[in-house]
Amino acid sequence: MWWVKLLVLLLLAAVVVSLFRGLAALVKGQGREGKTARALTWRVIFSAAVLGLLFLSMYMGWLKPHDVNPTMRGGVPIEQKAPAE
Repeated sequence: MWWVKLLVLLLLAAVVVSLFRGLAALVKGQGREGKTARALTWRVIFSAAVLGLLFLSMYMGWLKPHDVNPTMRGGVPIEQKAPAE
């Protein structure tokens, strides 16, 4: 599903923008006004949304994770040698 990937990329871009907004507010000395904390709160919200969307997409079958099991190749088990003793 191309729209899931696009939404994840947009959310990740929002995370980066929020991070730099927090940095700008901190450098300008607006941290006491709560702008830094607000920007970082939004960053955490966007990050949680990315994770939630990824988990939901995998559960619904919209995205399929790559095989990371080193004992399998193409769904077929790799012959492993017994450790030398």
